[in-house]
Amino acid sequence: MPLIKMPPPHGGKLVERVVKKRDIAEKMIAGCPTYELKPTTLPDGTPIRHVYREIMSVCYGFFSPVEGSMVQNELERVLNERRLLSEWIFPYPILFDISEEDYKALDVKEGDRLVLMLKGQPFATLDIEEVYKIDPEDVATRTFGTPEKNPEVVREPFNEKHPGYMIYKMHNPVILAGKYTIVNEPKFKEPFDRFWFPPSKCREVIKNEKKWRTVIAHQTRNVPHVGHEMLMKCAAYTGDIEPCHGILVNAIIGAKRRGDYPDEAILEGHEAVNKYGYIKPERHMVTFTLWDMRYGNPIESLLHGVIRQNMGCTHHMFGRDHAAVGEYYDMYATQILWSKGIPSFGFEAPPNEVDYGLKIIPQNMAEFWYCPICQEIAYSESCGHTDAKQKFSGSFLRGMVAEGIMPPRVVMRPEVYKQIVKWWKVYNYPFVNRKYLDIKNKELEIDLPAMEVPKA
Repeated sequence: MPLIKMPPPHGGKLVERVVKKRDIAEKMIAGCPTYELKPTTLPDGTPIRHVYREIMSVCYGFFSPVEGSMVQNELERVLNERRLLSEWIFPYPILFDISEEDYKALDVKEGDRLVLMLKGQPFATLDIEEVYKIDPEDVATRTFGTPEKNPEVVREPFNEKHPGYMIYKMHNPVILAGKYTIVNEPKFKEPFDRFWFPPSKCREVIKNEKKWRTVIAHQTRNVPHVGHEMLMKCAAYTGDIEPCHGILVNAIIGAKRRGDYPDEAILEGHEAVNKYGYIKPERHMVTFTLWDMRYGNPIESLLHGVIRQNMGCTHHMFGRDHAAVGEYYDMYATQILWSKGIPSFGFEAPPNEVDYGLKIIPQNMAEFWYCPICQEIAYSESCGHTDAKQKFSGSFLRGMVAEGIMPPRVVMRPEVYKQIVKWWKVYNYPFVNRKYLDIKNKELEIDLPAMEVPKA
């Protein structure tokens, strides 16, 4: 077997745009205009995105080589070819959008520096390179595709029921393009603080502390059930054999659709799998990325590949209906992308086999189910009782949880269920709802140190 090494960051170098020294930060922002960051909301006011999360992921290198809000030519390149102007592949528009009223009130132009405020404190700067307008609905449609233009994998037109589509559709029309820089480093609240491993730190921990040579990423937006646990074990071969020495669980933290689990329960649920030894703790690490999930199936999987390669992973597991909601995409769309490519999205070959592509190695996983005859979780053709198989149902599990019934141990570990109950007591509901989204939009995952914008 060939020697596998930690891949380089996507684009060749990690983006790190965080000013650590207060005196330098104060000089940077002195006399600059300010703008308080606002959430993206649905027509009824429900918050579905906060751009601060994108700024954090850009400045700490999760989205390397992206350095800020995209100029118009780069937006078009991403929508048409899923590539940046530098040629490196990248799946999603990353945009700083404001309303026409706010733009007129700000009175800023190309070449200006704008101080982005958060919770009333300076947070980051945006050095404006270009100002342009978009048609948000057009951007939303082109981001995810259509059955006509992308017949290989798109099954239904995207609409108001798709969370990611609505994030882009509800963008403001004015885009301020330019590089972000964090000038007031935030502090994460509990429990987020102990799971915060930005790419530079994560790579260091993997290499020098864990001493993992091969690492497989597990994407999650869910509290883990035993099927997820088996997915990780079978994907990574967590015994003393190849291919993977470690499993990096990377949870997506941000606004999610109603019915998903709270972020805190997701992180502490995965931590329980480690803490109570259901997966060997020495080979399991729980982390997160700030991102208001777009539920983009194959498109989202590209972003996941970018993020986890930047974090130092050598492999990435992809299952059925990866990062999906509804039936907009073929259930195996992500696996199609990573096994042979999707030409209509710009990939004549898998993303790790094209020029300026990813170096992370995909591991496509088959389906898990419960075998009532073996009385255990079965994978693919691991037993001969496929006629009796019982599929895992997330809605069934949620139904049990909503009734306060602890699922059987063969479906969910009791220690994981306890984390759901813990955060249920905090938020008075076990799943994401409007109240939870409003609370998270107000409180966010961070606090900022007090800081003033000096006068010029």
